[in-house]
Amino acid sequence: MLALASVWIALGVFLLAVAMFLYRPVFNDLTVTLVVYFGSPGALCLAGLVLWAYRKERSGDPGVAAQRVQAKIAITLAVLAAVIIYLLVGFSQPLSRTPYVQG
Repeated sequence: MLALASVWIALGVFLLAVAMFLYRPVFNDLTVTLVVYFGSPGALCLAGLVLWAYRKERSGDPGVAAQRVQAKIAITLAVLAAVIIYLLVGFSQPLSRTPYVQG
């Protein structure tokens, strides 16, 4: 169950990161915080727990093998989402600070 949850969280975070890349109004403080502080670490944590729990299990059981694959996919998607966000933040342009002119 944790493997399935981790892959769905990672997929959601990855799609949110791609949406931020393609449609810039989605790229704001809330979505960056969701990806960097909650989504990616949460998916990585759940996937790591799955891999840790089955570290000594044999691959003969198809259920264990499937959960390992799901966990590895979740790790890949979560890391890709974090990389996309860090690149977006690193290459973003600062807003120009022009004084407000009344008149």
